[in-house]
Amino acid sequence: MLAINRLTVRSKLTKEELLRSVKFSVDDGETFGLIGESGSGKSMTSKCIMRLLNSRAFQIQGEIRWKGRDVFSMNAKELADYRGKQISMIPQNPMTAFAPMVKLGKQLEMGFQFSSKEERHNFSRKLTNTLASVNLSDAEKIFNSYPDELSGGMLQRVMIALTMLQAPKLIIADEITTAVDAASEYQILNELEKIKASGVSLLVITHDFGVVAKLCDRFAVMKSGEIIEQGKTHEVLSTPQHDYTKQLMEASILFQEALC
Repeated sequence: MLAINRLTVRSKLTKEELLRSVKFSVDDGETFGLIGESGSGKSMTSKCIMRLLNSRAFQIQGEIRWKGRDVFSMNAKELADYRGKQISMIPQNPMTAFAPMVKLGKQLEMGFQFSSKEERHNFSRKLTNTLASVNLSDAEKIFNSYPDELSGGMLQRVMIALTMLQAPKLIIADEITTAVDAASEYQILNELEKIKASGVSLLVITHDFGVVAKLCDRFAVMKSGEIIEQGKTHEVLSTPQHDYTKQLMEASILFQEALC
């Protein structure tokens, strides 16, 4: 479904190599994880997949193919269909994903076109049902709220609902449990499990081995812009081959023990 091959990104200003020959794929109905510390290149990879990097600032080489189609050769019309309808991304920080001075109801309608009041009403009904499916039952309150009136966990679930409403084939979840509390993280992971069970492919970007173990069929470990190890989740977690993977796992275990 999604295939990335020899993806390399350099800064035109500093000449620094930010990604180096990144290669992995996400199959139909599969959940694939990218794990690594901050600055390892995970989010940079997701921006490349969505074609969000400014070509005037970055030199991009390699291939990204979606169902065999070269993403870098897509024109504006094809790209508009690719983003949202084919692949959607749930951003890392829900607090910055919405305009602070516009009520959420109006923002949630953006990107959708309505030719009649009936279409708008049907959209509102579908959105209400989708919000309820992520445990946000008071849709009227959500519609009439400004972003800063909701918690980070609630806003993240609003983003998940909006993504589900677009019915994409693949969802990129970029560190979506990082900026929320433990209770919200539990709810969000449950929503991702529901999405996975529905057959939608997921690319989960995280620094948390617990998230990988809970959701991912396969995953890759990134360090300094390159993938150093990848494989089936249970195999890599049980017998990691790279010293960096072992160090990350040990650090994660020590962190969890410190919390207990």
